[in-house]
Amino acid sequence: MPLLPRFRLPLKPLIPWLRWLVPIIALLLAFIEVSSQFKLLDIEAVRLSFKQLSLSNTLLLIVVGLLVTGSTVLYDLLLQYWLRFDLKVGYVVKYAWLANILNNVAGLAGMTGAGIRYLALHNAGVAKRQAVSYSGLILLCMPVGLSLLSNYVLIFHRDLLSKLAIPMWLSLSILAVVSLYWLAFLLVSGGSNALHRRLLADTPALTFLQRLSLLLVSLLDWVAIVGLLLLCFKLVGVSLPFGAFIAAFTIAATLGWVSMIPGGLGVFESSILILLVGVVDSSASVLAALLLYRIVYYFVPFLLGIHVLASFSLVKEGGNLDELMQRFQAHPLLQFTQIPLHFIGRISTQVLAYFTFGAGLVLLLSAIFPSVSTRLDMLESYIPSLAREGFHLSSVIAGTLLLGLARGISAGQRGAYYITQIVLLLGIVFSLLKGLDYEVVVVLLVLSLLLRINRAAFHHQGYSLTSRRSLHWLLAGISALVVVALLGEVLYGTSYFTEKLGQWRHTAGAERYVRALVVMLLTFLGWLGWTWFSMPLPASMQRPDQEALSQAQRFYQDVANTGYSYLTYLGDKSLFFNQNKTALIQYGHKRNHLIALGDPAAATSSDLADAIHEFRNLADTYNRTAVFYQVDEANVHHYLDAGFVLLKLGETASIVLRDFSLIGHKGQKWRGALNHGARAGLSFEIATLPLEENIWQELQAVSEVWMREQRSAEKGFSLGRFEREFLAHCRSFALIKQNGKIVAFASVTPDFSQKDEFRIDLMRYLPDTPNGTMDFLFVNLIQYAAQAGYQRFDLGVAPLAGVGETIWSRREERLIRLIYQYGNHFYNFKGLRDYKDKFNPQWRSIYLAYPRRASLLSILVDVSALISGGYRQMFRKS
Repeated sequence: MPLLPRFRLPLKPLIPWLRWLVPIIALLLAFIEVSSQFKLLDIEAVRLSFKQLSLSNTLLLIVVGLLVTGSTVLYDLLLQYWLRFDLKVGYVVKYAWLANILNNVAGLAGMTGAGIRYLALHNAGVAKRQAVSYSGLILLCMPVGLSLLSNYVLIFHRDLLSKLAIPMWLSLSILAVVSLYWLAFLLVSGGSNALHRRLLADTPALTFLQRLSLLLVSLLDWVAIVGLLLLCFKLVGVSLPFGAFIAAFTIAATLGWVSMIPGGLGVFESSILILLVGVVDSSASVLAALLLYRIVYYFVPFLLGIHVLASFSLVKEGGNLDELMQRFQAHPLLQFTQIPLHFIGRISTQVLAYFTFGAGLVLLLSAIFPSVSTRLDMLESYIPSLAREGFHLSSVIAGTLLLGLARGISAGQRGAYYITQIVLLLGIVFSLLKGLDYEVVVVLLVLSLLLRINRAAFHHQGYSLTSRRSLHWLLAGISALVVVALLGEVLYGTSYFTEKLGQWRHTAGAERYVRALVVMLLTFLGWLGWTWFSMPLPASMQRPDQEALSQAQRFYQDVANTGYSYLTYLGDKSLFFNQNKTALIQYGHKRNHLIALGDPAAATSSDLADAIHEFRNLADTYNRTAVFYQVDEANVHHYLDAGFVLLKLGETASIVLRDFSLIGHKGQKWRGALNHGARAGLSFEIATLPLEENIWQELQAVSEVWMREQRSAEKGFSLGRFEREFLAHCRSFALIKQNGKIVAFASVTPDFSQKDEFRIDLMRYLPDTPNGTMDFLFVNLIQYAAQAGYQRFDLGVAPLAGVGETIWSRREERLIRLIYQYGNHFYNFKGLRDYKDKFNPQWRSIYLAYPRRASLLSILVDVSALISGGYRQMFRKS
């Protein structure tokens, strides 16, 4: 028996952090490396390198790039033949090619490609366990060729590592580990060893010849990429020693792969630029070759891939993507991924949003660079200089609008789709008329066609402007404008700003840049303002007026109501009727959340289920998240059927009035409570509305003192507040008096002419009331409710009670349990539960219902903000 317990590093909680931390650190290092070199680059020389490329050479590069991206299908063809999946060759080629090109752009060290293969195989009928192991095997295989190249670098070109900004020992360590990878692959993929059983348990062990074949395919794959990049260098006029080139490529590709940044973007380029300093004469030509490589190996195939993906279903009709994700992410090789499958599930709108944003950036960059003089000379005879300047500024407006429209495209908003198509058309016209920028025209035209192909994906009517995603897109837009401004500063500088602003010479690039900068800023601000006031909202999202409140009251009286129906009179919630007008939901909205209070008030169980589905459809139509707060345990199956998950929030207590009695031994303590109150001079009475003014004044005085003692402010949403307009809808008030003065009260909620359950809302008292006053109040109220013919007496909610009590409870519920156990300093959770329990009530659980993948923390924050009256009020006591 070991003397010390075995230590295990808790890797699983670290995985989400590593998935974001590693790329961020890599980008920072890349920025440090390239910042000094970028200042020495001649941006105009980079641009001229592109302009001088002939059409035939451009087509040659595109064809070669497509062939290189297609070489990866060899992995899949070999494996599916060996594993006998019996799939059609065309299907295998299609999904393998898609996996490669999408992985190039959105891959996390190969994770996106693995996700696409997994979904495609499962869609073709391959078992989930086999599909995930197959995907993991290819994920293992792809870096093998890079590992072999790393051995070459370590043997012949180790001195190049000293040029990198990162320490020599670190770069050597990374390259050394990668250089041993091919041996690990041979070990894991073959034989019945422990590693194979741990990582590829569902994949048969490969023979040595099969493993060697995959090793050669991987080497061929990487050599083909090297050849493509070498061709890009040759076509821009850069001649390189082969040894130095392949060494620089291997080091840069290794660092890019380890960084987990999609395509190694930024890390790969910065490493190449640094490593080739002194080897080539022009860094501008190197950058031009790298950009050309990105276009023909990443961008062009990606455009074609999106077109193919639009007609290629990766998930079966009715397939459960969440279930597939759980299997995928449970695999030891694939635990780092959470993004790819979600990304694939909404790839059409998300990728098109990135393209829209990129097209806007292309238009802006085109506007700040000087136009080609020969093209301007061609236009000079037909278009006046002032008109060309107008078209130039119009293209700036179009580019800026595309930055803003990208958010609507990502949300699948139909209005954003139509506006984007119009802006793209205008951008094409302006780009031709301002300087015959046909390169930009091609980009805009391709994007317009892609949008047209995927137009069915744009069915949402709106989106939340205050959601976290909207904030991300806003920051991205601001960052893009800053980048454009800084690039213009590098090209021209901004001295004599006002003088340059008024110069209209078509050769004066600096003046055009300054005017473009002003127009960009004004357009972006104008777009934000217009969007804020014009964004479509659900018709029901408006706060109810008096007529709507009267309609709700009639519904509650004639059709159905719930324990929260009376809170409609607060007027702080919107009202949603189902299509048949047989169910009513009251809800609040914060950011991108539509939060319903309680279950729908519905005539039948079927109507309740329909209302849940219709409310979720409403939220989806406007790109929002539907949430139900404090739903009853009797209805949880309806929320599960609608795809919600449940979080227990606590328990609510109610007394069966026929079982409550003051007679006998069981009623002794309640008789004692009444006698104790009477000896203290307390009296109980029911005051019906309308109240006299002096009673209102006394009630308000008690409420204000109670609020000061509690150091609290009035709440809302799921809690009543002391407002005469709201309290005027109460059925009555229960008053406790001492010597003729009101010392405590409780408001009795309206019952809408039904005698099912008796409820109270506000319950407030003076701090110097005698002990036992609340018992005196409750016993008298319970007696009154029983005599009035009610069936039950509602004692209200005990927050967090009964949550996370078992070892099988969800992690979130176990965390909530800690708050219940140790949070009594802030709120008397246990005391409230114990007080209500002495009435021997029946307890029912209440839940929060919310969609899968929604942020629970974000939802709870927004619920708290609704109850408190705002985010600032959440942290204020008064």
